[in-house]
Amino acid sequence: MAKMRTSSIAGSIDRTRLPRSGSLELVRTFATEFAPARVRSVEVLRSPSLDRRADPTGRTHVWLALEYLQVTGSFKVRGALFALARAKQAGVRDVVAASAGNHGAGVSYAANVLGMRATVVVPSTAPMVKRDKIAAYGAELIVSAAEHYDGAEAEAKALAARTGAKFLSAYDDEDVVLGNGASLGFEIVRSMGGVPDRVITPFGGGGLATGISWALEDESDASDGDRRVWGVQSEASPAMEMSLAQDAALELLVPSATLAEGLEGGIAKDAFERARGVVAGIVVVSEAQIALGMRYAQSEMGATIEGSAAVALAPVIAGLPDAMRGGDVVVVLTGQNVDLDRFEKMAV
Repeated sequence: MAKMRTSSIAGSIDRTRLPRSGSLELVRTFATEFAPARVRSVEVLRSPSLDRRADPTGRTHVWLALEYLQVTGSFKVRGALFALARAKQAGVRDVVAASAGNHGAGVSYAANVLGMRATVVVPSTAPMVKRDKIAAYGAELIVSAAEHYDGAEAEAKALAARTGAKFLSAYDDEDVVLGNGASLGFEIVRSMGGVPDRVITPFGGGGLATGISWALEDESDASDGDRRVWGVQSEASPAMEMSLAQDAALELLVPSATLAEGLEGGIAKDAFERARGVVAGIVVVSEAQIALGMRYAQSEMGATIEGSAAVALAPVIAGLPDAMRGGDVVVVLTGQNVDLDRFEKMAV
């Protein structure tokens, strides 16, 4: 099996990359305020069975943040609800989004709850379970001829420009980043009674890792500047790793076939700068390691998680790099929306 690749980011958190004053306060009570929409506070559980796999020295305690239990089956309902509520207050009624599936389901659900209109463009390869949720929650679903996310995003942006609707990015909108990541980060701290030593998250456009980093820095004593959040990508679409190597955002990337379709594509310039200013580094895992993570979740945890969630579990199962070991490590399991026939084929 291919060896993981790790890219660390040196230095303290760049405080110029933190959100505007007062923004973080708005998401501290996210789950409470959106409870009528059936949003739940994150459940964070200890996983002693993973401790030795993560670190044979016994110095690391693994926790699992079960965001796949969210109302839409994914954490992305957080960012959609928070961002659309803010947009509605500003007079917006129509939104357009591009999505590999989970952001679109979140936008469709949020628009339904808030009485707004939503259109979601997905690539032709988007799993049926995700398409079905988008349609069921009430958004207009457009299946792009493009096979990958970047093509669907270009189509969605063009549609928003033609119709005058607001385009809501899955990762390059500060309100989405705050809702998705910062709200989750605050809830992790509350659940654990303190700031964890490290958090491991899937990394696509970077919004989740960035938002959690913002919250952990805000909750840290004297805002110590320590980088605690690691993002994980598939070798099939390692846009952030490649961007770090070339010191510039790789905004378009045609991926290889991947189990983690929710993480594919490039990374926007602003999203890249926000992420590299606050995250600790990037781990790149193989498709075989992602499949192993999915199988482990099913057999050992009784949980069916999608490949875009299993990327975060993969480095724990394989054995964490030294830079990620020690103390309390939280692994964010982000979504469960995977077509069963694809999962069963993978799990053979």
